[in-house]
Amino acid sequence: MKDRWEETLFHMAEQEQIIMPESLSDKIEEILCKPKNGKFHMNIRKSLILAAALILLCSATAIASVGALKERMEAMNREKMEEYFTQIYVNKIGADNYNRPYYDAEKERMETLQEAYENEARFPKGELTMIEEAKEYKGRGVAFLGETSSFFFPDQEMSDEELLCIIDFKYKRDYSLQKMNEMIAAGEAQIPVIEEEEITPTDEETLMSDAVYEPTQELTIPYTGSLELDITIAAGRNELFLAGYNSVHRMAIGSSDSELFFDDFGMETRILAMCQAKNGDVYMALWQWPDENDAEKRTMSVWVVDKDGKLLRKIDLSSYIAPGRQGYARRMTIDDKGLLYLNTAGLKSLGEGQECGILVLDKEGNHVTTITSDEYAFRLSGGLGVGRDGKVYTYIENFYDPDNPQKTMMSIASLDVGKGTLDEIYYDIMPENAAIMIDIIAQGAESDFVFWGYDGIFTYNLGDECAVNVVPPYEAPCDWEGARSCALPDGRIVFADIGDCRIEEHPLGKRFHAVPEKTCFYYVPGM
Repeated sequence: MKDRWEETLFHMAEQEQIIMPESLSDKIEEILCKPKNGKFHMNIRKSLILAAALILLCSATAIASVGALKERMEAMNREKMEEYFTQIYVNKIGADNYNRPYYDAEKERMETLQEAYENEARFPKGELTMIEEAKEYKGRGVAFLGETSSFFFPDQEMSDEELLCIIDFKYKRDYSLQKMNEMIAAGEAQIPVIEEEEITPTDEETLMSDAVYEPTQELTIPYTGSLELDITIAAGRNELFLAGYNSVHRMAIGSSDSELFFDDFGMETRILAMCQAKNGDVYMALWQWPDENDAEKRTMSVWVVDKDGKLLRKIDLSSYIAPGRQGYARRMTIDDKGLLYLNTAGLKSLGEGQECGILVLDKEGNHVTTITSDEYAFRLSGGLGVGRDGKVYTYIENFYDPDNPQKTMMSIASLDVGKGTLDEIYYDIMPENAAIMIDIIAQGAESDFVFWGYDGIFTYNLGDECAVNVVPPYEAPCDWEGARSCALPDGRIVFADIGDCRIEEHPLGKRFHAVPEKTCFYYVPGM
């Protein structure tokens, strides 16, 4: 299974042109996939630690090897290195984030101070302030919240000392990651044992009332059902649809339990994406394996099931997939006319370097158009959904520039089915400090759109210059990395947080099943 953590890891490795020796590759597989004490914990904590270790161990520019800087790093004791290491390990988000972007003057001074730090031994006199909750930061100095890897900057321009504290912190953290991973690989240290965070569920009185349907109502609901979740959850009109291997459950909004909706697939099946039409029909994009002994020979199709779980039709997608390529769909939606849109990889019409395109079919499965672009990139993990105006929108960005990754422009565009092209494009709508693609596009409760990405939950109105971050990463209710997510019609984002998985050895490869009693659903208002 290639999930987001794996894509992030190898994207980071590609940026540094890392070539992994076979022995290191084997060690990675062992660290990431080997269950400990019969349990399996897969999330960004290990993948980020590993990615950082790979980059630092293989990049010649990561840490100075001589001089005062080397001495400063080596002066850290084991306890201090473990502290830095644990800060990354408990991170819910998977990347650094900030309460505000750097000012232009700070960026310029940061470059100068970085050189002075590395080459002239210009070190800060103090250290960052470490906080345990975002509310502890009172707007003075520079602080860091380890749980969400969040830096907090004052409103006024930071001093040289404050910028040096940031530089020093990052160097010490990177060095600690490198050294701790070396010790773990040598058997001289262990991955930290982190106590499970106690979950405070929403009270029963709220769950039994109409408050669960309010767009402003936050909900925390430990799952009591039996389904072992795979990668997909989707929002229906008044319910959630949850996919496991070979089965789909449905669960009422605000409920903690789910019931079987459909499992009559007839062969090994994995559900990749789902959505519900206005008439109640549920569309499921899926893979199937006619031969369990041949993982490569799989078929891709869309199955349509009515609101009562009765199979209506199957739409074969194999004719749209290029020979030798693996078709894949991660997001899908249906417009008011009943047209089906799938964000799809492996299409015949894709050009070299194009990750995916939008396949549009009518309700019977007939091809309407395929939308791609030579100028903009569609992303498989990017959002796709119907806006308040009834048009279908998708996330796009300019092609990645390896010489200047900061130039990536995150935008949304409506789709013109008649012309088979992008229609209205709303350029560069994300705040300056947003770096991760938009993963969900849906109607907001009080805005044209609500988005979600690892940089937070955002709202946006067409024509506005910039989206607004309404739930920053340091307010994440759970581990966003690895959580399954979808957007409700009321503008709330639902996260299914997977606290633990079990590994199943299967003829088609290892499978990772969410442990039901370790799964929790979070409803977060996008307002």
